[in-house]
Amino acid sequence: SSRQLEIHSPDAKHTVILRSKDSATAQVWFSAIHSNISDLLPRVIAEVREQLGKAGIAGSRELRHLGWLAEKVPGDGEKQWKPALVVLTEKDLLIYDSMPRRKEAWSSPVHTYPLLATRLVHSGPGKGSPQAGMDLSFATRTGTRQGIETHLFRAETSRDLSHWTRSIVQGCHNSAELTTEITTACTYKNQECRLTIHYENGFSVTTEPQEGAFPKTIIQAPYEKLKMSSDDGIRMLYLDFGGKDGELQLDLHSCPKPIVFIIHSFLSAKITRLGLVA
Repeated sequence: SSRQLEIHSPDAKHTVILRSKDSATAQVWFSAIHSNISDLLPRVIAEVREQLGKAGIAGSRELRHLGWLAEKVPGDGEKQWKPALVVLTEKDLLIYDSMPRRKEAWSSPVHTYPLLATRLVHSGPGKGSPQAGMDLSFATRTGTRQGIETHLFRAETSRDLSHWTRSIVQGCHNSAELTTEITTACTYKNQECRLTIHYENGFSVTTEPQEGAFPKTIIQAPYEKLKMSSDDGIRMLYLDFGGKDGELQLDLHSCPKPIVFIIHSFLSAKITRLGLVA
């Protein structure tokens, strides 16, 4: 256990390393500083909300939670973590590399991930031997037009870890309930169609309305009918409703991952609402 603690400035430009005479003293100092930071968070959130006013934050209306986490630097061995300011709104997960000072700076996060296409994939220690710091880590995965983007974060205390993981899962579910439905263009059996995924009613594929003709419904199915879904990671989405038609092959013209993740969010939110998950 370490005798050192690091303090990072909010602008991410300065780091102070303090060394104590032993690890117990370092822990006492860490706990004192960390609990002060935690106590200040509600005030910081209130100040940022006031600063942003009606303008909201990076396309969202409401700031729900923010705080510092350590983020794993991709591909840099075991040791490389960097500070990240993570913000949750009613619909997005935003990542900044420093605390924005000016109001305009809030509008340009390094990453913006829609909660609807994001899921928490693991938290706490993985299987096998625990690596340093991994016991307080969690990962998020987001389906984007470029494929799946993954971030690994580490909290400083188990209380912070449970607060973040709970907030992200609830945020994904609330976002699903707020969205109601999403719709995307697709091609099915050489016909231009629309795939609609509705939070309550499930799936429908309809033809694009032609001149003087109404759209035809090709399939309408509740979530319960979905036996399996898969994708090729490039443009094809496969939905199997177990009917006489077999598997529906839909060409989405772009990476199917956002849609795949949104289906997962809708299902996850519905199951939670039914109280099937304790």
